[in-house]
Amino acid sequence: MISAIQDFSLFAALFAVMKLALLVAVSGGLVVLFKPLLLGCARAAVLVVKPKLTREQRLQRRQLATRA
Repeated sequence: MISAIQDFSLFAALFAVMKLALLVAVSGGLVVLFKPLLLGCARAAVLVVKPKLTREQRLQRRQLATRA
């Protein structure tokens, strides 16, 4: 009776470890598959927070830097 319970608990632990390994593998695969999309979203978020300067603004900055 006790050995049956121990076997069941061992089987449940093994199943939990296999489930976690499968979850990690699937998550890693999805990240690899959607890497270009994720990088694009990250770049878009950066541009929302810190937009690029226009050509005129960059030119003005360069002129100010050479004067100083």
